[in-house]
Amino acid sequence: MCVIQQSKAIAILILTRRPDLAVYRMDGSRDNESLAAYEHYFVMNKKPSPYEMLRVHESGDAPYQKHFVPEEVRKICIELAPLTYLDVGCNRGQLIAAVKKGLDCRAVCVGVEMNALAAKDAEQVCDRVYSRAFDAAIGGLKADHPGGFDVISFADVLEHMYDPWEAMVLAKELLSERGKCVFQIPNIGHRSIIGGLLSNRFDYELMGLLDVTHIRFFTPGSFEDACQQAGYRIIRRVQIMEGNPQPVLSAFSTLIAGSEDVKNFLRILGVTQINLPLLAMWQICYVCEPL
Repeated sequence: MCVIQQSKAIAILILTRRPDLAVYRMDGSRDNESLAAYEHYFVMNKKPSPYEMLRVHESGDAPYQKHFVPEEVRKICIELAPLTYLDVGCNRGQLIAAVKKGLDCRAVCVGVEMNALAAKDAEQVCDRVYSRAFDAAIGGLKADHPGGFDVISFADVLEHMYDPWEAMVLAKELLSERGKCVFQIPNIGHRSIIGGLLSNRFDYELMGLLDVTHIRFFTPGSFEDACQQAGYRIIRRVQIMEGNPQPVLSAFSTLIAGSEDVKNFLRILGVTQINLPLLAMWQICYVCEPL
């Protein structure tokens, strides 16, 4: 089985745990039938190596690069009803297409995408695409859109940046008077990551919390600190949880409450307080405005 086929198989496993992801056509319409297409490749003989996974990303054939849209970000961007909208790391324009459809194309929608092949595809749906890194696009964005943007989204993007903190600061310079930023980040505090660490594993995947192209990692607490340090006020939080988190959280709560050995183990690890919902949270989405 080729690497591309393996990658699509891995996507199915992850997708079953990610209710916030949706599939859209490039015209912004929902395409649930494409989910079934991945099941054709649901055979995994071996897991691709990190090298192979990176090559898949470079080829543009990682599953979410063509199809997936973060559903919570889409809903929030439509609710905010921007007249000018910027999506940083717009990929092939899937999110912009979905937002434009939800807004009946009333907004001017602009994308920034450093991958030239993806940026060319995004030109089909965006009013303008800047094919460069975000920091390199700032000058052009300011000059071409002097009124700023009502909404700027970083949907699963900051964790791919070497300096996400600078990007958050730079984004403030591009906001209109009523402008807001929408940040969605993966939660490195999810139980799957903690379990892996306790098992001596930190294995990158084709997509998901340990996407092989992630180079920065956040918990909600650490990201909220970053928002404050970058000069933002958080006005809304949306937690993206496992499909049915309660049984898992109840089991953890019962285990901790009923066992002194577990409590001692946590004390040895330096854990003074546990935020149980964090263990079942895949991602968290923030709506922020400048202080």
